[in-house]
Amino acid sequence: KKVVPQRVVIYGPEGIGTSTRASKFPKPLVIDTEGSTYHIDVDRFEEKPDTWPMLLAQIDYVKKNSDICKTLVIDTADWAEALAKSHISAKKGWSSIGDPDYGKGYLELEKVFGDMLNALTDIIKKDINIALVAHSQIKTFTKPD
Repeated sequence: KKVVPQRVVIYGPEGIGTSTRASKFPKPLVIDTEGSTYHIDVDRFEEKPDTWPMLLAQIDYVKKNSDICKTLVIDTADWAEALAKSHISAKKGWSSIGDPDYGKGYLELEKVFGDMLNALTDIIKKDINIALVAHSQIKTFTKPD
């Protein structure tokens, strides 16, 4: 058995304790993209990232200062994705990520979000766990028949 940093996604409906679970990892540092962890006693960046470049800068800060934590928590991946969508749309002059034909906006989102995941892999190489919190949505589905 070899102890290595963990990559986990804590996924569930909002309010079920996903953020609390993430706060139990060793020496966590939270990047709180939606401002929902203020009730939890945990280290966090003072500023909530409100742009994609700001989120990437916070990730880069952890990469360059690997003694700051043992676990980097991004709470939530949903809001991080929303930041990425806004960033791409503004950069490309689109009103939304769905504007360009043939799913080009979503292909761009896949690349940009993938680059962030690669940056998180670099942090794992620094012996830091990664925990992504993501919320599910309950949607009613009515059969067409």
